[in-house]
Amino acid sequence: MNRLRLFLLVTRARTLPVMVSPVVIGALLAWQQNYRFSWGLFALTLVGALAAHLGANVLNDVFDFGSGVDQAAYEITTQGQTVVTGSRFLLNNQVSMTSYRWLALVCFAVALLCGVLLTIFRPLALAFGAAGFLLAFFYVAPPLRLAYIGRGLGELDILISFGILPLVGSYYVQSGTVTWTSILASLPIGLYTMAVLYFHHFLHWRSDKTAGKITPVVALGERGARIAGSLILLLIALGFIADAFLPVYPWYSIIAALTVLPTQLRLQRATSDLKFYQQLMATNFNGDLQAALLLTLALLIRGFAHI
Repeated sequence: MNRLRLFLLVTRARTLPVMVSPVVIGALLAWQQNYRFSWGLFALTLVGALAAHLGANVLNDVFDFGSGVDQAAYEITTQGQTVVTGSRFLLNNQVSMTSYRWLALVCFAVALLCGVLLTIFRPLALAFGAAGFLLAFFYVAPPLRLAYIGRGLGELDILISFGILPLVGSYYVQSGTVTWTSILASLPIGLYTMAVLYFHHFLHWRSDKTAGKITPVVALGERGARIAGSLILLLIALGFIADAFLPVYPWYSIIAALTVLPTQLRLQRATSDLKFYQQLMATNFNGDLQAALLLTLALLIRGFAHI
């Protein structure tokens, strides 16, 4: 396996679109409100956010492996009850723990460098990055371990770190200010990304339970967690509708609310089969990307209409 491919797999780079979306939308929201768009500042924001995201992915695997969650998942994979989704390269000794730690450090160092450079132009930029790092770190690290305490705290962490902070931060970098409009714009985006993680829990909730990781699925049980998932999707749709009417986004962006329907329909035909949950997660991930694309197009249309 070549080094680039190994890097992309270890850092789970396939998840990067969920960070690209809020950064792009935040910058476009500022631009269509007649703030001058800076490609240089946008590039620094995007690179910093993506580096932090990759670092968080690696850090998550380090602590999940250290706590025994991934080992527990590996032990019961043969029973067809769970899927190992984390540190498989640590499990098969293909990559060392030391390498994982260095990789996380390098990713966060790149993010820090971008934050320092942005601070030259936007004094609060580094504060957004620092808040994001702390949320990523204490998501799995002691003493807080929000994902392990669970009961929704991990989901709240994701809402903030993958929705509010990157979108509002990107908006701030372009505009030099933080507004209620940018905060309201970030909520359905953050909830959608939170839903991606939420449905991911179904793949390995049994091993999480064995290791003492109290995810919502562990706390509520499969049926209760599916009902809660349906409510989260409804909340996302209502968020897009509210933002279209306020109007935070253009009125025609209301179509983004429809992207939750395929996932909702799948939930109505729910089973406990792992393949079903993998399909459910993929459907929700695609819906997240479709909604982001629709909002991006809506902002571009409104922005060019004002030129």
